[in-house]
Amino acid sequence: MSPLRLHVASAGNEFMAHIAGLFAEGFRAEGVACDVVIDGSPLEDAEVGAQSIVVAPHEYFALHFLRTRPTIELEATLAAVAVLNVEQPGSEWFEVAWEFARRARHVFDISKAGVAEFQRRGVAAVHAPIGYTRSLEAPALRPTAERPIDVLFFGHASPRRNAFFARHADFFSACNCHIVVSEVHRPRQAATAGYRSDDERLRLVASSRIVLCVHSTERPYFEQHRAILALANRCLLVTETSRHTEPLVDGVHFVSAGLEDLPALCRRYLADPAAVEKVASAGRELATTRMHIRQSCGVMLEALQQTRGRASATEDHPDTLARDEVRARLAESGARLATGQTPWTTTANAAYASSTPPAVTVLVTLFDYRRYVARCLDSVLAAIPPSGGLEIVVVDDGSSDGGPDLVESVMASAATPMLLARKALNSGLADARNVGLTLARGRQVFVLDADNWIYPPCLAVLQAALDEGGLAATYGLIASIEEETGQALDLMSPLIDYGWFGWEDYDLWLKLAQAGKACRLVPRILSGYRDHGASMLRRTNRSSERLARYFKTKFAALLSQHPGLDTHFAFPAEDKDWISPEQAEIQRLRAHTIALERQLADVYASKSWQVTSPLRAALDWLGKKDRT
Repeated sequence: MSPLRLHVASAGNEFMAHIAGLFAEGFRAEGVACDVVIDGSPLEDAEVGAQSIVVAPHEYFALHFLRTRPTIELEATLAAVAVLNVEQPGSEWFEVAWEFARRARHVFDISKAGVAEFQRRGVAAVHAPIGYTRSLEAPALRPTAERPIDVLFFGHASPRRNAFFARHADFFSACNCHIVVSEVHRPRQAATAGYRSDDERLRLVASSRIVLCVHSTERPYFEQHRAILALANRCLLVTETSRHTEPLVDGVHFVSAGLEDLPALCRRYLADPAAVEKVASAGRELATTRMHIRQSCGVMLEALQQTRGRASATEDHPDTLARDEVRARLAESGARLATGQTPWTTTANAAYASSTPPAVTVLVTLFDYRRYVARCLDSVLAAIPPSGGLEIVVVDDGSSDGGPDLVESVMASAATPMLLARKALNSGLADARNVGLTLARGRQVFVLDADNWIYPPCLAVLQAALDEGGLAATYGLIASIEEETGQALDLMSPLIDYGWFGWEDYDLWLKLAQAGKACRLVPRILSGYRDHGASMLRRTNRSSERLARYFKTKFAALLSQHPGLDTHFAFPAEDKDWISPEQAEIQRLRAHTIALERQLADVYASKSWQVTSPLRAALDWLGKKDRT
């Protein structure tokens, strides 16, 4: 393996250099030479046969590279490097990191939330969490009962954190609680007021019985680095309820609670020193054995040895390869049908065998959604029955997680007619729906994916609207729910707002429109959409331009009926460069940034700047003298 160089910006947060140092230790433990480079150039690494990883791309490129290197080098540098993102989705810094990471050769992220967001946007990021290494541990650890600090909190200030400590001032003032906060208006360096770095931070942690984690915002992210630091030094980690804490087990390796319950939790453990020592020791044991940073470095090394690590339109991209495999299986299914073979098997429950064709078929498509399908089916079975009766047809698209077996167990006790079709080959959602439509006996069909659900009025309300006459389809509003937190995200209608992302649905709507058919929105919340890492909205918008061109050809007759449109399938009607409005705005901002960089370069190179340099240095010295 060629040597590695981890790049950070000196003008950024000191913490980023600290993170780079931890990963450098991990790579060396894996037997790979690795150095941390401050304010270097990755293009120089390639000249000596080294590979480059940019740590905290939002800082390195903005605070160093674009200030010191010719702008023309940016794209070549990004194409040659891997980046390690450390910012959480939802923050402005993540968006800055995204602008650079999306063009990088490989993308790593310390959090699962970051990986999921990169993947949602079409970039194949790899999870590389911060882990234990010996430098995180103080030389000599005293028993927790002998440590002088009861509770330690350290982090940047935020309105949410400040208000929490103010509300619970009685508790935190009564114990020996150290609250160490720093401002975030500028990068935090070793000399920044309220910031503790390296040895001082380690001394504080090793002197504390409890290390407390409070989220800076409402995002429930797990503060991995702070947690590892606490565990390595045998502190009791007390954290606000968080996502992605595995492999740590709450109550065994750490403890957690809701925000307002944290003081009571700390009080309870401070009154029980044996419990503090027990949980803290278990946490340290797990961190030092199963959460070593060399495990993340091993995963990163494996990814670095691959040809590409980012999503693209190239033919070797995983999406392209997966699509080709689906095409091959779809062709095989078609060949079986052509020779009289049925590429699926069916199982019916007793109610189905004794039933007559109903008015409505609920078609449920299933692929590796065992964990969701029971709720989906239960919601249909609990729905208000539509006029003329109901049946459920489930089509499994070659699942490997036992989902079809769970469906059969639901069928066995259901009084509603149910039919399960098991496809021999996984050939995609559209084919699964077509199989279901072939098997459906109902005059009207409601299509439902196995990871979603309906509310009781759904079928009856939509059927009533459809039966009013002259309509090809009816649809309702959908409540979008984030899976891991249960947080309500949005209210949407896939036909109007999100049809663009679900290409099978969008193709159907366009066919109906081209045929002159009418659809109607029923303005009621009738179903729920589960937003998770594998959901359709996170996977189907990765070939927008190519699909838009396909639709422009396929639905030319529809477009001819609307000659005044400014956009065709969300892209400009003028087929010059075919750049979406969002892409055009990004290009405009990028051009503006480049222009500002050139203006700054001209100022720095000007004689007036050089002549006034001694005066600025003197003023800076006088300012520092006044502050001291």
